[in-house]
Amino acid sequence: MEKDVKETKFSNFAQALWWGVITLCTVGYGDMVPETWQGKIIASFCALLGISFFALPAGILGSGFALKVQQQQRQKHMIRRRQPAATLIQSLWRCYAADEHSLSEATWKIHQVPLPSPPPS
Repeated sequence: MEKDVKETKFSNFAQALWWGVITLCTVGYGDMVPETWQGKIIASFCALLGISFFALPAGILGSGFALKVQQQQRQKHMIRRRQPAATLIQSLWRCYAADEHSLSEATWKIHQVPLPSPPPS
């Protein structure tokens, strides 16, 4: 885009690419820059390596932290729901066990039968 503009700093694609990489990496203030294409390639490589050295682990650690927080929230929610569920199950079992027409052996019937009286001494 700037190839037809007079007095532009971007006379070729390599200079524009250099500007893009350095701007992306926000490295330095532009007061000291390499002049040769070999120096610019090395500086670009170091800048991109620096970004990947810090940005990739930060993203991995951030997503791991978010997953851990989500897991704790889910666990807290399940703990809150555990007591009402247990109460409901116990109440339903008591209703079932107290039913006279229940065919289950695990009922309250054994507790409802009066104990035999002890023999007189």
